Amino acid sequence: MCRTLSMIVVCLAIGPGSWAQDTRQTQFLFGADVYPELQTREEWNKMLDQFQEAHMNVVRVSESSWGNLETAPGQYSFGWLRDFLDDLGKHNMKAILGTSSYVPPQWLAAGNPDMLVQLHPGVRAHPMARHAACLNHPVYRQALRRYLLALGKEFKDHPAVIGWQLGNEMEFMIPVIDYNPAAEKAWVEWLKKTYRTPEEFNRRLNLASWGMKVRSLEEVPQPGEGVEESGKQLAALTLAHRHFRRDVLLDFFIEQTQALRDAGVKHWITTDWNTVWTAVADDPLTPRSLDIAGLNFYHPSGEAPEFWTNLAWHQDMHRSAHGLGRFLVTETTIGTSGSTVMDNPFPSRDQFRLWMLQPAAFGASSLLYWSGNRWHGGHWPHWGGVLDWTGQPELDFPWVVETGEFYQKWGPRLLENPVKPRAVVLTDFDQRAALDVYQHTQGSLSVLPESFDALHRLGIGVDSINGAAAADPANLQKYLLVVIPAATALDGGTVPAALKRYVEMGGNVLITPFTAYQDWDGIFRRDGFGANLQVLTGVLVRTARKMGTAADKGKKDQRVAWIGSGMKGLSPAGVTGYCEIMEVSPEAEVIAKFRSDEPLLDGKPAATRKKLGKGSVVKLAFWPKDDSVARLIRELVPEPANPLLGPAPPGVQAVPRTDNSMFIVNTNNRPVIIQLARQVNDRISGRALIGRTPLKAFEVLWIN
Repeated sequence: MCRTLSMIVVCLAIGPGSWAQDTRQTQFLFGADVYPELQTREEWNKMLDQFQEAHMNVVRVSESSWGNLETAPGQYSFGWLRDFLDDLGKHNMKAILGTSSYVPPQWLAAGNPDMLVQLHPGVRAHPMARHAACLNHPVYRQALRRYLLALGKEFKDHPAVIGWQLGNEMEFMIPVIDYNPAAEKAWVEWLKKTYRTPEEFNRRLNLASWGMKVRSLEEVPQPGEGVEESGKQLAALTLAHRHFRRDVLLDFFIEQTQALRDAGVKHWITTDWNTVWTAVADDPLTPRSLDIAGLNFYHPSGEAPEFWTNLAWHQDMHRSAHGLGRFLVTETTIGTSGSTVMDNPFPSRDQFRLWMLQPAAFGASSLLYWSGNRWHGGHWPHWGGVLDWTGQPELDFPWVVETGEFYQKWGPRLLENPVKPRAVVLTDFDQRAALDVYQHTQGSLSVLPESFDALHRLGIGVDSINGAAAADPANLQKYLLVVIPAATALDGGTVPAALKRYVEMGGNVLITPFTAYQDWDGIFRRDGFGANLQVLTGVLVRTARKMGTAADKGKKDQRVAWIGSGMKGLSPAGVTGYCEIMEVSPEAEVIAKFRSDEPLLDGKPAATRKKLGKGSVVKLAFWPKDDSVARLIRELVPEPANPLLGPAPPGVQAVPRTDNSMFIVNTNNRPVIIQLARQVNDRISGRALIGRTPLKAFEVLWIN
C-alpha cells in the first residue's frame, strides 16, 4: 500500500515492479569495502593485487564519498573514481557503487544549517555527523537528486559496475524524532493522508481515553519531547510515529532510485540494512526501490548466543524479502572491530572461519569485509581491515585467502542450490513495531527469534513472509508449516482466510501468544485476543496473566502437561511465566494443560489443536522455556529424510539446501554433540559421519 502523497505519486508513476533489475549472479561475490580517495593510484593498484591473491572479485566503493565527488554545488570530481574503476576492471573485479546519500558534503550541510536534524527543538545536529541531514528537507532532497543524476550518467555504462547501494545503515533513523520544521510539516501531512480527519484520528487512537481528543491534526505534536521513556507513555502515538518514519525512509529510497533510473542506470540497487528489531527490508513497499537486500553485521568474539539467534532470523528475513532466495552481506567483520577503541578480543582461526561461512549457510551470495584499506583518521580511525595502516596485508590475511579459496571453489554450488525452505514465519515491520512499543511482558520480543531458532535446530529451512503476501494462499502452499509468532497487530480477516484455505489443503499452522491482540494503530481488541483467528483455531483468548517463574522471589515455574499430538511430559513456561486464559470451543482438542499452584490457572488449557480439512492449527497459550516447541514442530511436520534425529543443542544452526545437503554450524565456543540418523559425508573436510557426532567449538559442516 502506498501510504503518503509523495509515495502515491511515485507508485502510480512506476507501476508495480517496473524498476526491478536482473540480480542473477554467476559467481559468489567476495571482496571488501574500499576508499581509494585515501590512496594514490599506485597504492590502490597494489591493494587490488593483494585482493586478487585472496581470490576477491568485487569491492564496494564511494559509499561515503559524496563530498569527494561533488566538491561544490554542481562541480564534480569524478576522475579519481573513474580511474579506480578502470584499474578495477583490469584486475577482473567488479564494483558496487554507493550513493553516499547518508553523509552530505560540508558545503551542503554546514552551508545550509536549516536542513540538519533537530533531536530537540532548535538544537541542530553537527553538520559533520553521520545521518545529520533531515530526510524531509527539500534542499537536501534537491541537492541529492542533482548529484545522483550526475553520478548515474557518469557511471551507468562503466563495465566494472554491477550494482548500486543507497545510503548507509539508514534503519537507525526510524526511531529518531526529528524536530526540523520540514520533518514537523511532513508529520502533519502524513497524519492527514493516514487518518484524513481529526475525528478519524481520535477514533482510531481511542483518544476518548483521558479526554485527549484533538480538534485538528495540525495540533498533534510528534511524541517524545518531555515525555517519559521516549514517548512510550503515548504508545499509540509512538507507534504511529514509527509508521511515519518508516514511510519517510522508504520514500527517501524511492526518490534515489528514481534519480538513478532517470540517469539511465540499469544495474540492480540495494542498501545495507542492519540487524535491528524495526527492520524494514520485508516491508511490502521496499521492493519498489530495491532489487535485493543487503545486510551489515559485526560479530562479537565472546560467547554470544543471543547475537547468533538474532542474526539468524535476520538472515532468513533478508533472504526472503525479495523472493530471490539470496541476500548480500555488504559489511562484516575483518580483524578486530572498533573505532578509536578496539571492541572485542581478536578471534581464533576457527572462530573467524565460522564467521565467514555461516552467512553462506543462510543464503548469502556475497561477503564483503569492512574494510579493505583503513580509514586513517577523520572523525575516527577504525581498526578492522584486510590491510594494515601501512597498506600491507594484516596478520590474518592467510585466513582471508582461505575464505576466498572456499568461495571460489564452492560459490557456484551455493548459487545453484539455495536454502530449501519447508516452513515460513509470518513477521513484518508492522508486527515488530507494535510489539516493540507494546511489550506485553518482559521477554515478549524473544518469541520471534526463538521460533526461528527452533526450526534451525531441527534442520528445517525457514523463510519469512509479510502480512500482505500471506493474504494470498498461493504464497503459502509450498510450505509444510506456517508459524505466527507474537504477531500482535495481526488484524482483519484477509490473512486468517488465506490461512484457513492453506490448512484445508493440508498445511499446518502454529500460533504463539501475543498474536492478534491489537490493530495496526495499536488499539487492543474488544472482542477477545485472536478473535479474528477463532474460525481457524477454535480458541478465544479472554485475558492473560504474568504468573512468574522460579526467577521471581517466592514463585515457581509454571508447568504445562502435554496430553496429545504425540507430546508427553512437562514443560516449564518461560517469558516471565506469561499465560493466556483460553476459551476453547468443542471442535478444538486440548493437547496440554497448565499445572500450577495457582488455582486460577491450574488445569486450564495451555495448548490446543484444531483439525481443518487435511491440515491442523495449534494454538499455544504459553511460551516454553525448554525445547518443546521444536519437539512439537517435529510432531506436526515429520521429515523422514532429515539427517538430524532430533533438535540440535542450543547454539547449533542447521540449514538445508535444495541439493539435499545441509550446513550444520556450531556457534558455541565449546564442543557439542549432535545425533545423525544416517551416514553422511562432510563436503568441507571429506569425513564420513554417523550417529553420535561431536562438533568442535565453532565447527561448520556441510553434509551430503
